[in-house]
This record gives sequence, structure tokens and C-alpha cells, in this order.
Amino acid sequence: MIQRSEYFSVANNTKWRELREAVLDLAPPCRPRFRCKNLETGTVSQRDGEWFYHWTSGRWDWMEWTELATETAHQREFVRTILRRIRFAGEQTTAGFRLHRVA
Repeated sequence: MIQRSEYFSVANNTKWRELREAVLDLAPPCRPRFRCKNLETGTVSQRDGEWFYHWTSGRWDWMEWTELATETAHQREFVRTILRRIRFAGEQTTAGFRLHRVA
């Protein structure tokens, strides 16, 4: 198992706050669902769409990555626009986008 000290951050807390604010500016049907991988335990959460509560802690040091699921081409384009504007490190997947907090 890779030790936490072997990772380096590629997305700071400001980027995560900007992502949350941008997603909350979208109409509710356009907001992507997300799931996260815990860096320490290796567990992957269930998909969730609740951006108000889960993204307010201001601490994302436990997260290795998050996936944003997009269900339509329209929703995918909204999310892609947000990610380009914020300049997030990540990749497009068949389900949407995977954003890396650490590498």
C-alpha cells in the first residue's frame, strides 16, 4: 500500500470550494452525482448528489479522487465547462469525470 507521504496535492482547498460553488450554481437537474475514494482506507463511497452538506467541511485531505457522474450530454458539457474554468487535474471517463486531489 502506498503511504500518504508518497502523494502530493494537485488540487488545493480553493479549487474544491470553487467546484462546490459552481455546481451549486447549476440548476438541480444539471448537478452531477459524485463518489469519492478515501486515501487512507481505500474505500469508495456510494454516489451522492447532496452538494450542500458533504462539501462544506473545507477539508479534503482524506480524498484521493472524486468522480462526477454525468447522465446526459448537456449535463456533461456544463460540468466540463466548470472544470476547464477551474483548471482541475482529472480525466474524462465513460461515466463523467474523475478529479484527482493527489497524485
